[in-house]
Amino acid sequence: MQPLWHYSVFGYKQTNINKYSHMRKMLFTLVLVLSVTVLKAQENGIQTLFGSGTRISGFGAPIMSFTSINGEFAHMMGGGGAVLLGDFFIGGYGEGLTNSIYAGGNRINFGHGGFWTGYSFMADRALHPCLSTEIGWGNISQSDEGYYNLSNDNVFVVNPTIELEMNFTRFFRLGVGANYRFVSGVNTSTLTNADFSGPGAFLSFKFGWF
Repeated sequence: MQPLWHYSVFGYKQTNINKYSHMRKMLFTLVLVLSVTVLKAQENGIQTLFGSGTRISGFGAPIMSFTSINGEFAHMMGGGGAVLLGDFFIGGYGEGLTNSIYAGGNRINFGHGGFWTGYSFMADRALHPCLSTEIGWGNISQSDEGYYNLSNDNVFVVNPTIELEMNFTRFFRLGVGANYRFVSGVNTSTLTNADFSGPGAFLSFKFGWF
């Protein structure tokens, strides 16, 4: 018989692997459905809110975020994808905490994902601003040294951003921006909503047809 701690470690890891795998599948499905819908609209020649001459394309973007969680430096890694309707975009995103942060001796785990929408102003210029908002759902948990899950909270996240985009080529944009993350639903004895809410900075690497 395997020791209890062995089952806890691998049970915990498998749970998190399944959780993030499910999130990636949801985001991929969202972007795929949006893309198919846009292509069908083009084929059928239907009228749209954005006009018949609207440029329709898309992009994908790895994103690195730098923020604070529980008063400590936090690095979040993730990405998103969206359909471009002119200079407006709508799609999905996901990201998770990559470095070790502790509360009461227990490690904090945090990830979230959902909808992503925004607008690039004067997008034909080499440097231009972009406003966007991420609205999603996530999970915050704490684990001990044996990776045993001690607490688990489902949270709601709203993350408005402002960004300076740089057009390097027709296919690549680099973005440098700032955000303010609002988190609600944290309900543990050692952590609060305020420990996960706060300002941050990020880099985005957008690849697509602009």
